[in-house]
Amino acid sequence: MKKWLSVLLVLSFMLAIAACSGGNNTNKGTNAPASNKPGNEPAQTEEGNAEGFADGKYTTPVTLTTVWGLNQNGSVFKEGETIEDNVHTRLVKERLGIDIKYNWVVTNTNDAYKTKLRLMLSSGEEMPDVVTYRGDLETVNMLIDSGQFMPVGDLVDKYANDTYKAGLDLDPTIWLPISRGADKMALPILDYAYNADHVMWVREDWLTKLNLKAPTTLAEMEAVMEAFVKSDPDGDSKANTLGLATGFKNGFANWMTDIGFIFGAHGTMPGQWNQAADGSLEHGSINPAAKAALSNLKEWLDKGYISQDSALLDETTGSELFTKGEAGIMFGPNWLPAWPFPDLLNNVPSAKYKAYPIPAGPDGKIGSAGGNPPANGYVFVNKKAKNPEAIIHYYNWFFDNMANPQPGSEFEKGFAEGYDYATLPDGSITADIAKYPDLFPGLKDQTAPPLFYTLTFEGARIPTLYAETHVKLAGGAEAVTPYEKQEFNTRLKENTDAMKVVMDQNAIRMKNYYMGPLTETMQSKNELLNKLLNETFNKIVYGQQPVDSFDTMVDNWKKSGGEQITKEVNDWYNSVK
Repeated sequence: MKKWLSVLLVLSFMLAIAACSGGNNTNKGTNAPASNKPGNEPAQTEEGNAEGFADGKYTTPVTLTTVWGLNQNGSVFKEGETIEDNVHTRLVKERLGIDIKYNWVVTNTNDAYKTKLRLMLSSGEEMPDVVTYRGDLETVNMLIDSGQFMPVGDLVDKYANDTYKAGLDLDPTIWLPISRGADKMALPILDYAYNADHVMWVREDWLTKLNLKAPTTLAEMEAVMEAFVKSDPDGDSKANTLGLATGFKNGFANWMTDIGFIFGAHGTMPGQWNQAADGSLEHGSINPAAKAALSNLKEWLDKGYISQDSALLDETTGSELFTKGEAGIMFGPNWLPAWPFPDLLNNVPSAKYKAYPIPAGPDGKIGSAGGNPPANGYVFVNKKAKNPEAIIHYYNWFFDNMANPQPGSEFEKGFAEGYDYATLPDGSITADIAKYPDLFPGLKDQTAPPLFYTLTFEGARIPTLYAETHVKLAGGAEAVTPYEKQEFNTRLKENTDAMKVVMDQNAIRMKNYYMGPLTETMQSKNELLNKLLNETFNKIVYGQQPVDSFDTMVDNWKKSGGEQITKEVNDWYNSVK
């Protein structure tokens, strides 16, 4: 009551001053209202009182509650700081008037964050103001179906700045996975477009030693792999090398150590919904082209081109075949020179590698997974949040200040000195503080730049910026803006050249056309059907079943729920396309 009486007294005093102004409409000095740009509208509390947000900050600080899972690259903090109290939370409170509070925090080992979220949802426990999630669609659906989170379309229309809106408009299908009818149920976290598209990475030093050229077709690739396996490219006089680093424990079209290109070379992409010749959607794993791809894989395994343990290896363990110097080819994104390829140079200091285009199949077909909307996670906003717009003000701030800082701006060098960058004695800037432990005592263990533990994972990313920048740099243009200089100074040339390969070959993307929620039959049959597909694929590759068993598997897949799922998927597609 005392608090409300104080508010009423202040309001009465302000009204009296306004009355004495004689109706003068001229705004002067600090009393001028905020401009009528997106993000400057007043927030509304539950009680319906206008909570001022002027000049980029809440006039009365607000609290935003959340939960968090600390990942490997975001779990080490500067001495004395934690996820609850660090340079990021302090700056957000100072600049925006937003006080971030964490209801709980877990170290995200073995999907601990997802597990805890799902336990909360299953028990009906009340969720915080915002929940950020990056991961499986099933958990995304659970968050939406919990009924605890609000549609965000009006929030975006009213509060999002032009940069965020432009990123969302780049591909309107970005909303499909999180839409329920006309309602948009979460805020997409924008990522760099084309960043997940694949190239073919080849050990350039092996090609040189064996006087080979990089392959452009599957047939040429087989010849190169044959040489990599039998011609001792590592020079140790042992038969211990592989043609291709693979790991298909998690499926046959993965984000790294991918073999989806083999299927693409025959005209399909497994594990997703592709567009058929008649315009309808079909599951890529049951297309007859997948049978030809499996035949290829079996032959490669029999000839020793790929590891006998491929079915036991996931993307990370599969990549170790390349980084340990055992395999000569690997498929994956443009940014692998940043990770995990440094391990290759640690293990084989003389190694050289280079990105090449995806090879073509016997009929000239080229296909690689990609081309999906530039989103990498979502933020869910609680219906009961007192200031639901606060998360958009937060995201706007990162777009305005960090996504593409301008020369001379406060954040042109990085988020905070001593965290993600430092100034060396000669005046130059380094982002690798760990290299200078003597110059920066106490910072040598600092391995988590603040953007890694922002509520939107990496601060903010403008989808087109990364690819445009690297294509420009690959062409020999000078780095001018802070972002361009940062990319030029921190990325290897191999990374930049790989992005140009991606963009030069961007027509090969095979998009997953189904981005809706789990259908009714998927919820009950997906696990069974996926097991049927993966087991049959593996048994064919390992020679435990004949290649023709593929046809029997397709029939069983359809009868066991696949046919009904296909109908449900196409009903959804026809309603949104």
